[in-house]
Amino acid sequence: MQNKTCLIYQPVGLGDILWIHGLVDVVINEGFTVYYPVGDIYYDLVVKYLKKDNLIWVRESSDFPLKQYYGTPNIHQNENEFYLPVSFADRYLPKCSVMAAKYYFISVPISDYRKSFDIIRNNERENKLIETYGLTGDYVIVNRAFGTDPDDSDNFTVETDKKVHVMNFKQDKSNGFNIFDWIKAFENASEIHTVGTCICYLIDKYCQDTEIHMYQRRHQNQEQTHHNEINLVYRNPNWIYENE
Repeated sequence: MQNKTCLIYQPVGLGDILWIHGLVDVVINEGFTVYYPVGDIYYDLVVKYLKKDNLIWVRESSDFPLKQYYGTPNIHQNENEFYLPVSFADRYLPKCSVMAAKYYFISVPISDYRKSFDIIRNNERENKLIETYGLTGDYVIVNRAFGTDPDDSDNFTVETDKKVHVMNFKQDKSNGFNIFDWIKAFENASEIHTVGTCICYLIDKYCQDTEIHMYQRRHQNQEQTHHNEINLVYRNPNWIYENE
């Protein structure tokens, strides 16, 4: 029997990569081996922390099957080949929310994406991050940055008498930490206040008892989105959606 190969085009960002794992599972269950190119900024991370049978992570700069289609906006499909340009899905479904479109693009129902991926956790690194930043007792985590090259959103305010740690991705990098090293700190936090970004997918999956607040992902002077862009995504009942 000839091998069935699928190539995914959704190289960034990390939140999108986590979100479409349910879609990847559907394709794998149809008998395909999935090749998933990602940007260099994510490759070492996903290869180490996100493993799945019949899912092969590759660098965008590498050679891989069906590369002649990579980056083009149209689906290519035959009995043994499937090129899936997930990144262009919202262009085909402009009235659909951008994240939901990635599933509806190929008529896949949206279910609980959290069941489709598991992070291979490193307790030693997670504990070291907590120790480095002094995250003990009742503490609040604040994150205002988003994007593959993190940038600040509106400077929302958090009123609390608790100890506050403001996430800084450049600081994390200099200290040798990656985004998955934050999972235990998220789990143990009293409150988390964050703009909509990749860490929300980790918070959504792992934070069972934390008070969690999400702020709109927008730059100053942009109109409010009222979180429409993440319609049907998050499943944790603890989310409080702020509209500052």
